[in-house]
Amino acid sequence: MEQAVSMRQTGEVICRLHMWNRDGLSTAANSHYECINRPPLSIRTNLTHFCSCPCDSSERSSPDNYASSVASDSNGGGIGARNGHPLRYSSNVHLLDENVNLISTESVAQLDTAMGRCGEIIGDHREELLMVFTNNSDMLSSLFYEYDTPWILGKNTKTSMDFSKCEDLGKDYLIMLKISTKVLQSMFCQFCGQNQPFFQTKKDYFQQFAKSPIKKMLEIALSFSESNWSEEHIRPMLLAYDTLQDVLPTIRELSPDEPDEFFTSILHNMRNASRGIIDNMKRFIQHKVQTWDNIAIHPTTCFLINAIKIFNVHKNLLHSTLVPGDGQDSFGYLINGVIACWKLKIKELSMLDDPDKNDSDGNNPNLFIFLLNNIKHFNRDTNGLLDGLLVHRELIEECKNEFQSDMENYTSRYMTASWGPAISCLNNHTGGSIRQSMNAFISKFEGTFDCQKVLKVPDSELKQKLRDDIENLIFPAYEISFEELQRNSNSGLFCSCFPRNLTCSMYTPEILRRSVQGLFEG
Repeated sequence: MEQAVSMRQTGEVICRLHMWNRDGLSTAANSHYECINRPPLSIRTNLTHFCSCPCDSSERSSPDNYASSVASDSNGGGIGARNGHPLRYSSNVHLLDENVNLISTESVAQLDTAMGRCGEIIGDHREELLMVFTNNSDMLSSLFYEYDTPWILGKNTKTSMDFSKCEDLGKDYLIMLKISTKVLQSMFCQFCGQNQPFFQTKKDYFQQFAKSPIKKMLEIALSFSESNWSEEHIRPMLLAYDTLQDVLPTIRELSPDEPDEFFTSILHNMRNASRGIIDNMKRFIQHKVQTWDNIAIHPTTCFLINAIKIFNVHKNLLHSTLVPGDGQDSFGYLINGVIACWKLKIKELSMLDDPDKNDSDGNNPNLFIFLLNNIKHFNRDTNGLLDGLLVHRELIEECKNEFQSDMENYTSRYMTASWGPAISCLNNHTGGSIRQSMNAFISKFEGTFDCQKVLKVPDSELKQKLRDDIENLIFPAYEISFEELQRNSNSGLFCSCFPRNLTCSMYTPEILRRSVQGLFEG
């Protein structure tokens, strides 16, 4: 009985000790904060907030005049969305303590003295000692919440909120989670390693000390997992989940008494939200792709490109934790479904009824340029990224082949719809009808040229390919007809075959070639 009383008294003495070096805690917290915000450990980007990308706005165009899927955004757009904010915070592995002393030397000496008086009987009265620690838990954990220790969870820190609606606050909470976890881990290592003979007692003390802040950390983690992330919040959601994946294993080690159900619930919520984002993306695309309004790049194309760039940064997290599996429900197949949805919706625009712009077959040449612009823009800006997201070889090859087939199909249909009528004038002439054929060709060419010269093809490679394809389609037949007309007509008759009283020099093959090479500048 006397030993039990002595143990309770010893426990109360231990609880009254100010074990932690407040200056050291502040120094460590500040050091960790600087490390989190110091490149290159933090992966940073200036990707725009993809849901507000005005793809016909010159103010956000990139250097090559693309409607920017890589522009800065002055409107924010979620945690980590503003220019310069990271897509991923540094791992806690990279947060160095730099030999900061977190423990008060004087208190450690007093602790060893108190434990030394009890000697070997501590193990026999562990339950009494644990009860003392439990009854004094507020005293134990008070220093961890000191207001003068920045970037540490405070007593008044809220633990239940929808972080998708609290952008800047969410960023602060993620940083606090990482720093608080690292500081607790460092405390444990320094404290329990001070004197091995009393390791278990110190571990018991520390776990009781850490119980309150860890409970708050887990409640915050649960709030992040329960937040209502929409397609506008892909970046902040994955930034949060990347942070949770980083800190939760450490929290679990520091607090083994926490029930597994708590951690399981957080993981379950994260997985449901990740799959829900895929469905939200499809709904967003289906809702937004209703018209193309003669813009070069549709906003949903920029949206999808930016989403893929963000997914690529977190691809290991997605494949291993959030959307695991190898079958049809794996992340590769899910994101391929979003791409297929986008391609289908922009293809459906080609079926819009616009008789003023359609040719005799019901095809709108301008729309084919729009489709080519968007597919090329998507392929260019996701080059090398999809392989790591789709993972499955057959899926990767299928995706590449479909895009290649679409490019060839739309190019062919554009050529037929736009320049087919003009070239048919040259291909159909016989004998003495060369003048009429040339006259008809020039008339068709001018009409097509006037319509096509206002179109914009931002990608320089696609633009040159289209010009070359037009030239290869038109000029072999045109040069033959031009030379035949020169041989069979004197200059007066030759010139009179062209409209608008223009001189024949304006319609030499070289002049027409230069005209074609000036197309698609908008």
